[in-house]
Amino acid sequence: MVTEEPKSIGQRIRQSREKKNFNVQELAKLAGCSDEYLGWVEDGQVEPSVALLIQLARTMHLDPGTFLTAHDTETQRLEEVAKRTEHYSYKTLTPPEADKHLMAFSVLIPPKTAHKGVRYRHEGEEFVYVVSGEAEITVEKEKKRLAEKESLRFNAYLEHHLANPGEKECELLVVLYVP
Repeated sequence: MVTEEPKSIGQRIRQSREKKNFNVQELAKLAGCSDEYLGWVEDGQVEPSVALLIQLARTMHLDPGTFLTAHDTETQRLEEVAKRTEHYSYKTLTPPEADKHLMAFSVLIPPKTAHKGVRYRHEGEEFVYVVSGEAEITVEKEKKRLAEKESLRFNAYLEHHLANPGEKECELLVVLYVP
């Protein structure tokens, strides 16, 4: 029996983009990223952020969870449960479902780390709770520093990014509401 190799997130994004008749430049512009970056994502050179995955799905009129679960089987899903972007890692805590609007993630940010050059924006609201460590969240140009067990809720359409100004790893519970 031949087992088909699972498709990467980048391959699934490219396949969806082509099926929806978008070229890279169009989709990147509509999703709020550069076409060069989207090309890197599709080629598997970088792991995209949750915000970008949600924005790509929304732009192509797909369920927001489309790109958040890598595989169909539970075993395959568990093997790929932790994804790492350039600046943090995340684990999906809620399975994506077409009729659900809440998604929860465990996010780990290494010490003295901030998003570089990328500010995220997507539909809905976002709730961030600091499980351990400390976090700095910039929404538009307003910075808010959160200590352990503090939280912040904000309009996710406003440009935002996370940073860990502390000396130890920061763990966050991030809950997204996507209409």
